Amino acid sequence: MSFQRLAIILTLGTLILHPALAAKSTAPGVTIEDSARRAIQGMSDYLRAAKSFSFKADVQYDDILPSGQTITFSAHNSISLQRPNAIFSDHTSDTGNRKFWYNGREICLLDPLNGSYATEAFSGNSDKALEHMIQVLKFTPPLADFIYENPAKALLGHTIQGFVVGKSLINGTPTTHLAFVDEFIDWQIWIEDGKLPVPVRFAITYKTVKNSPQYVATFSEWDFSSRLPESLFQPEIPPGAVKLPFLKQSGSFKAEGQKSLTNRK
Repeated sequence: MSFQRLAIILTLGTLILHPALAAKSTAPGVTIEDSARRAIQGMSDYLRAAKSFSFKADVQYDDILPSGQTITFSAHNSISLQRPNAIFSDHTSDTGNRKFWYNGREICLLDPLNGSYATEAFSGNSDKALEHMIQVLKFTPPLADFIYENPAKALLGHTIQGFVVGKSLINGTPTTHLAFVDEFIDWQIWIEDGKLPVPVRFAITYKTVKNSPQYVATFSEWDFSSRLPESLFQPEIPPGAVKLPFLKQSGSFKAEGQKSLTNRK
């Protein structure tokens, strides 16, 4: 992967692409395997059925210097969703920290290190708030695709090809590995096998960008049972923080480089 140093030993086995995968990767036409679509839909249905949940994600993301060199940064996200209209995200990274809240009345974005924040009145469900954030306020909450009411629609909306790669063990968790293609990106997802079909890993390759930077998120601590307190979704602005218009904050929250697949262009 692009975030690893070139210090790996390639064996003959790793240099040979499995014939079945080679056939899938070159198959012409617009097609998503039924098994791949079912896996995404099963994950989506499970998340959609939950009235609330929270999870964490450790992220590695690439930035390309003017020289063409790839630099890899790290981030950590803690995200909570309470349907129908509450979201909280705490994002810390090598390039900045951000918190945002939505509670059915307002959207608030805080930059704690710079001591600045922005708020805007807004009402509607979480999906409408996410669309407003992305389309109007011009920032994309981390891993937004997984907190839409219908994650399958968000993920597959522009996908032109997809297939099941196979089984994979990630940090001791058995998963099904899926790979997808659209015009601008390639993306992969690893979904936990068994009774908890949640995403375990999610990877995007921005293939139309020079050097094809990557974004890789590894999920953990999925929680569907704990009660999320209402106070979690109320903005906590530190004393002395300066209020700024949202446009001055534009793009700052997506500093880790991931874009929602619903807004991938």
